[in-house]
Amino acid sequence: MTRHGNTVMDQVLIRHTDAGVLTLTLHRPRQHNALDRRLAVQLRSALAELPDDRSVRAVLISGSGSSFCAGDDLEATGRWRSGSYEGTPNDPRTREHLYLSVCRQLLELPVPVVVAVNGPALGAGLSLVCAGDYRIAASSAWFSVPGLAMAHIGDVAMLSRTVGPSMATRMYLTGERVSAARAADRGIVDRAVPASRLRAEAAQCARELAAAPTGAIGLFKELREQAWHAGTDAALTLQDRYHHRSYEEIEDGRRAWTAHVRGEAPFFRGD
Repeated sequence: MTRHGNTVMDQVLIRHTDAGVLTLTLHRPRQHNALDRRLAVQLRSALAELPDDRSVRAVLISGSGSSFCAGDDLEATGRWRSGSYEGTPNDPRTREHLYLSVCRQLLELPVPVVVAVNGPALGAGLSLVCAGDYRIAASSAWFSVPGLAMAHIGDVAMLSRTVGPSMATRMYLTGERVSAARAADRGIVDRAVPASRLRAEAAQCARELAAAPTGAIGLFKELREQAWHAGTDAALTLQDRYHHRSYEEIEDGRRAWTAHVRGEAPFFRGD
């Protein structure tokens, strides 16, 4: 159990590395890392301070035990359906499911987010996967949108932006169990690897991204979110504006140009 700011962390394991990678591990293994309020609030708290933490240049998210995240905790959700918000993964003021705000945080982080999917990712857990910038799955992992079986809506926002509306609709209507290999083919994850290699390969990916010009990655992510909602002409205008910002604001760009002229390998500091 650790303390992060004013929040005691027992369901999110936090580890910093010298390479600038912050690892967050969902830690409710007996509940397959299902999201109740405690886990959701701790995850939000762990992410909240990262935009201002210059020592963190990449984030790696995974799960404890045999699952990545089984979605919302069914016991807590049952209380919500009965009219109580005690312990539910919802904001009692707005009624919003807390994983939605976690997805927003991941999309808005100015550093790359790597997701290591160590096991099944269902419902809200699949949304968290889709909010990552680079996603690696163990070959034993699988993915599903089980909402229709409970007469509930499925993942429209995050899954649709990842695989497109047609495939997201198919997964919702059929409730099919998508293997890691098939998920890689569909673009849910970028690649699938043997389970024995997942942690090492995800960590290596996070280290490589942490050593990249992360200031430029942050601008790219910011532009991506704005361009996603814009028409083509508006998106091109935004892209041009952000090109100018990258030249004017990113010190790593100046270092990279100087290194290129000298025939040297660039060293990026993330600014």
